[in-house]
Amino acid sequence: MIKLSDIILERSDQPKAVIMAGGAGSGKTYLLNQLGLDSLEQFNPDKYVEDKDHPYYNKLGPAANQVYKDVAAAAEERTSLVWDTTASGKRFENQLETMLGIGYDVYMVMVYAHPMISYIANFQGRERNIPADAVFSTWRNIYQKIEEYNQKLKGNLSIFVSDRGGKFNKEIEGFNRAAQKGLSGVKEYLKDYNEKNSIGGSSFFKPVEMSKEEETEFTKHVGSVAWDKDNRSEDKAIKNAFLKTFRKNGVGPGQDKLRDAVKKYRTSSTKRQQDADAVLDNILDMIYNPTFQEKLKHSSVSDIDSKVQAFLA
Repeated sequence: MIKLSDIILERSDQPKAVIMAGGAGSGKTYLLNQLGLDSLEQFNPDKYVEDKDHPYYNKLGPAANQVYKDVAAAAEERTSLVWDTTASGKRFENQLETMLGIGYDVYMVMVYAHPMISYIANFQGRERNIPADAVFSTWRNIYQKIEEYNQKLKGNLSIFVSDRGGKFNKEIEGFNRAAQKGLSGVKEYLKDYNEKNSIGGSSFFKPVEMSKEEETEFTKHVGSVAWDKDNRSEDKAIKNAFLKTFRKNGVGPGQDKLRDAVKKYRTSSTKRQQDADAVLDNILDMIYNPTFQEKLKHSSVSDIDSKVQAFLA
């Protein structure tokens, strides 16, 4: 039987785009594999990040940037496509506007998962994971846009609520109980969960690489400068500050400059923590908001497949 996605490839006057949107670890790939979209060209950063022979292997930022370029190039050719993305941020919104502006029909399949599912899925059984703060900020940024995207796409939006077969119900219940205590309760719950499961960092973190000569000079140069050696990000900040000058001039920047680097890092770290707390606050407001919950009108896989195939027609 010929799929409508095969037929659509023959038409360039009405290009189609199916956007698989959702937070980290929500299950977009699982759902995509259930839909009849194999004939459409697919764009996903994983293509680069998981390819050990590619320069962007395990480099999410460059890989995501390349996919934006790939999608933009395909749009110029009016190619019908599937785009697997978080669908968050100005760059995505601008690309979506561009595609709509040049005549694309767009259908968005939003894959929703409880924030704790996204959090666990990001770390569990994966060679690569993004920082914890990024998981929650991406979750907030995409799901708060549901109604906006629905209006922009004139109802061409379906929501699939992924519960991972109930696999993480215990953790979801723990998160929800903690949420009843507010932000402090959730932060304490996540801290305990991270310690018990030895997670919370990012596989994309790159430590500073120094030669033996540089290590020797750094040790002599740092002198009485105090910094948290167990904080890998703070350690990286002070070493980068030293190397920037040492590799250029053959001498270190001086202890005052290194102290400034530590101070600058700590100021930035405090700001990031404040932003992360604000994101968690937003998430708590969302998951307990009846209006938001009303938007999560779940469709089955078969329902979504039928709607997408009808859209492609």
